[in-house]
Amino acid sequence: MLPPLTGLSRWTTTLPVCGWPTFRRVPVRECVVCGGELTGSQRKYDGEACRKVQGRADWIAKTYGVTLMEWQAIWLHQGEQCAICKRPPRTKADGTEETFHLDHEHAKGQAGPVRGILCPYCNTRLVGRLKSAERAQALADYLHAPPATSALGRVVIAPGRPPKKRRPRRKRAA
Repeated sequence: MLPPLTGLSRWTTTLPVCGWPTFRRVPVRECVVCGGELTGSQRKYDGEACRKVQGRADWIAKTYGVTLMEWQAIWLHQGEQCAICKRPPRTKADGTEETFHLDHEHAKGQAGPVRGILCPYCNTRLVGRLKSAERAQALADYLHAPPATSALGRVVIAPGRPPKKRRPRRKRAA
C-alpha cells in the first residue's frame, strides 16, 4: 500500500515503475501575484489578469509612491466610492469597472500629497480646475450662499434660453 501524498503540493512527485513515489527537491514555480502554479513557458505571471494587476501596482508605486495595498486601504476607507460625489464605479460595456483616479496635489509639478480616490469627472472637472484650497473653499461658499440671493433678498430662477430653431443644411454647389 502506498503512503498518502498530503501536504506536498509545493514539491513535485514522480511515480516510478515500482509504485513508490520519489520526491525531487525542485520547488514548483509560483505566480508573483496570486501564488498559482506556473506551467510551460510562463515566467512570472499565471495569466493576463495577474500581469495587469502587477503592471498597475508598479505604475501606482512609481507615480504616486503608494503600494496597491495602501490604495486599497484608501478605497475601503472611502466606502468604495468617489470621495466627492460618492458614486461607485460604473460597469463598462465590456464588463470591466471604470478606473478611478488617485488624486494628489500638484504643488511642484507632479509632486504633492495624495488626497484620495476620485471618479474621472470629479478629478478632471472639479478638482482639476481648483488648484488651491482657497479656491475650493471659495467655490463651496459660492454654492452654499450665492451672492445674488443675498443682494436681491430672494431666490431668482433663471428661465434659460429658448431652444435654437434648426434650419436644414444647404447643399454645397459643386
